[in-house]
Amino acid sequence: MPSEINAIILAGGKNSRMEGRDKAFLEIEGKPIVEHLINKFKALVNEIIVVTNNPEKYSAYPVKLASDEKPGLGPLMGIYCGLKASSAGYNFVAACDMPFLDTGLIKYMIDSPRAYDALIPEIDNQLHPLCGLYSRNCLAVIEEMLRQDRRDVRSIFPKLKVRYLAKEELVKFDKGLFSFVNINTEDEYKKSPDYLPLLRGRL
Repeated sequence: MPSEINAIILAGGKNSRMEGRDKAFLEIEGKPIVEHLINKFKALVNEIIVVTNNPEKYSAYPVKLASDEKPGLGPLMGIYCGLKASSAGYNFVAACDMPFLDTGLIKYMIDSPRAYDALIPEIDNQLHPLCGLYSRNCLAVIEEMLRQDRRDVRSIFPKLKVRYLAKEELVKFDKGLFSFVNINTEDEYKKSPDYLPLLRGRL
């Protein structure tokens, strides 16, 4: 087990497009999404950190908890607080609404040579910063962006050494790129069972 790697699950959002329902606890195949993520990470990382402003919801899970220092500043604040809470040099960051994240892809990213500050998937010119590996070296740059009230995670990348994972690399492990499916709305949640026959028991 790569003890120098931790996982950070971002669960501090407002869930505004889910009419207040907590995305982390939407059930797929009888389990909350966050439980699926914890189960995927637990064999691959040393510690799992959940960044949440509702820590009482996670009392049943073997995770470390962190809260946003300033709620309402989005995922960049979540990454910042997760990295601050982590003892590991590198951390796999995932949003709490990605139930189909592939363990083979996680392992590939974790095992990649670490000559970078961040390792970020890029599919058809679209970055996926909430499914990436981040070094604690990112903290100073993130702090600077937050101080400037720049909340887009992508704003930190020009100031960091970033390796982008091309689609050609990603499909070797996740042919359908289901890892990058987010459950953001009620409609997306209703469609989630449609993916299950295509996942071949990956959950």
